[in-house]
Formats: sequence, C-alpha cells, structure tokens
Amino acid sequence: MTSLNFNGTLFAQMFNFLVLLVLLRVFAYKPFMNVLEKRRELIESSISAAEEDKKQAEQLRASLQADLKRSREEAADVMARATKSAEDQAQQIIEAAKTEANRVKDSALAEIQREKEKAVAELRDQVATLSILVAGKIIEQKINDDIQKDLVNKFVKEAGDLPC
Repeated sequence: MTSLNFNGTLFAQMFNFLVLLVLLRVFAYKPFMNVLEKRRELIESSISAAEEDKKQAEQLRASLQADLKRSREEAADVMARATKSAEDQAQQIIEAAKTEANRVKDSALAEIQREKEKAVAELRDQVATLSILVAGKIIEQKINDDIQKDLVNKFVKEAGDLPC
C-alpha cells in the first residue's frame, strides 16, 4: 500500500491560494465592485436626469405650442380687426363720397336753376326792350309809360308760358 506522505508543497500551495484569494478580495474585488457600483449609480443618475430633461423638454414643447397657438389666434384676431376697420373706413369713405357727390349735385342743380332764372330774367328784359322798339316802330306813335308797362307785362307773360 502506498502511504500517504504529507506533502508540504501542497499545503503551501493551498495556503498561498487562500492568501491570494483574500488579497484579491481586499485589493481587487472590492475596489472593482466599488467602481462598478459607482458606474451603476452614475448611469442611473444619468438616466433619471435624462428622463427629467425629457419631461422638462416635453413641458417646454407643450408651452411653446400653446404660445404659438395663442400667437396665431392673436394674429388672426388682429387681422380680423384690421379687416373690419378697413371695411368700416372704406364704408365711411364711400358714404362721405356719396354725400359730397349729392352736395355737389344739389349745388350744381341750384346753380343751374339760378342761371336759368337769371337767363330768363335777362331774356325777358331783352324781349321787353325789343318788343317795345318793334311795337314803337310798328305803331309809330308815342307810347306812354302805362301803356308800355302793360304791353311789357303782357309780352313777358306770354313769353313765360312758352317752353324754353
């Protein structure tokens, strides 16, 4: 049978292996795990910060869209008021032009009437004068003032009844 000899090398190798494990655990494993833990925490904080930034960006986008919508509504309102104002102003200008045109027309008609009356009066005076001269030559007699006035009034009345 073979006897088991105690081999010191095997014991030394086992002791060295255990010391190596303890040293690796103290000097390598814990710092490595600490680095991994810090890295995990950094990644988690980055993810949470990114999510927070995403929420803020979403809120900002919603706020900007609301502002844009409000601005568009205000612009449409301003355009509607400007259009209404322009239409009102155009209507006022048209009304003023119509009023002025009617005033000018009435003034022109009044002026025409005055000129017509003036022309008729001048024509009556001239006709009366010519009638008297013609009547005087025809009759070749001297007409007194009363006869002359009666003749002129009669002639003017007859001339006034004629269409002009």
